[in-house]
Amino acid sequence: MILDGKEIRRRLEEEGGSTFSWGGPVWDLLERFAGEVARWGSRTHLVGRSNIEENILISLLDSLHLLHFAERSGDLEQVAGRRRAVADIGSGAGFPGIVWAIARPDIDVTLFERREKPRLFLERTAALLGLGGAVVVEGDTSRCERPGSFDIVISKAAGRLDAIAPVAGELMRTGGIYLTIKGEGWEGEASSLGESPMGIESADRLPGDRGSMLRLRRIS
Repeated sequence: MILDGKEIRRRLEEEGGSTFSWGGPVWDLLERFAGEVARWGSRTHLVGRSNIEENILISLLDSLHLLHFAERSGDLEQVAGRRRAVADIGSGAGFPGIVWAIARPDIDVTLFERREKPRLFLERTAALLGLGGAVVVEGDTSRCERPGSFDIVISKAAGRLDAIAPVAGELMRTGGIYLTIKGEGWEGEASSLGESPMGIESADRLPGDRGSMLRLRRIS
């Protein structure tokens, strides 16, 4: 696979300027992670089989942009010395959850994945990369032992906003943040939230017309 840490960083800086400041080891781990996704992706349907390198790169970039979106809002700052607890719904190949665990080892990331092969991939990859802050949960969010305890919930391509936002809301504490990436038409989905305790606070476009990053807060 040609994709390496330098290429990931080059493309990210090309899209986001010099605002990304993660250290050298991060790029090495991202390179190893990309290699694992490429190695196992075609066997376990983690990513599309065509243009696999570009698909992985775009997923990495989008995950890092979403992370920076959270950082700009101060969502990952420690509170009273406590590490931030993050839940990734339907983590699949580890986008964005594994990427966040690599870039921010100071947070705890719980990855929910109900499909067996992706779950085994996530468990193996987290162990291989030494991601002590990443925990994989077998099953969907109904298997969560600590509902209402997460500071942040994240997802990528996890379903309609009006269906997934209530699920995110059940996982997080009051005042918690839900961050997700949506394609065109998300405004219509958002209008269906109705009296949901989740409210959209901000949105930002991804580079290359790849969709929008949304930030919702649980308000009750």
